[in-house]
Amino acid sequence: MQKQVSFFEQVGLSIKSYGKAISFVFAKGLWLYFIYSIIISALLTFGGFEMIRHFTDVLEVWIMSYFTVDNEDSWFGFFGGALHFLLSIGLKILFFFIFSTFSKYILLILMSPIMAFISERTEEIITGRVYPFNLAQFIKDIARGVLIALRNMFIEFGFIFLGFLIVWIPVIGWIGALFLIVLSYYFYGFSMIDYVSERRRMGISQSVAYVRKNKGLSIGNGFVFSLLFTIPLIGGMLAAVLSPVAACIAVLEIESRNLYE
Repeated sequence: MQKQVSFFEQVGLSIKSYGKAISFVFAKGLWLYFIYSIIISALLTFGGFEMIRHFTDVLEVWIMSYFTVDNEDSWFGFFGGALHFLLSIGLKILFFFIFSTFSKYILLILMSPIMAFISERTEEIITGRVYPFNLAQFIKDIARGVLIALRNMFIEFGFIFLGFLIVWIPVIGWIGALFLIVLSYYFYGFSMIDYVSERRRMGISQSVAYVRKNKGLSIGNGFVFSLLFTIPLIGGMLAAVLSPVAACIAVLEIESRNLYE
């Protein structure tokens, strides 16, 4: 009789798969793909901080233009200086939050070709099941990876917008904030697992159903994916290679146990 793996077992399995992914990547020569990840992550990081600086300056100047005063020694001049300081800090925090959320999806989109190949190569090494290269199918896999990332990004930002509306409500707002964090983990892991689902020739709706059924795998993978991003400079580089490998290892382990319906 088949047994469904519990939610918390799935989360634990998915997190532990990262430990296996680290040794697997270096033992099987997949570390070479860090080169692509380094280049893309570096461009994304430095480009993102430049955009934060630019948009902060533009918006700050626009807002401060409504508070221009001639006498800087007046109390209103002091108010203007304080406002300038608060705007500078506040806008940087706001844009950094937006960038940090967007950057993960941008990485998923830009690295989609590499992630699709890494996931496929991982399964070939573990199972011996060879997927002959087909350019048309590879392009289709890339397009699907991009589509899934965009789909999840828009859904998550829709919930973030709703979250801003309720975050000021005691208790409910706190629960809502926690829900948004877990939801982001779910969507990041979703993208990783979908590379395996696509090779199983699942449609997007079937992949959605599979991930919902095994949401612990998705949340666990996405949790570590997000955690890696907290490492300055190299976080995105590590996540782009390790996450699809870890997701593939976790899904294959679930399948090998034959514990899902």
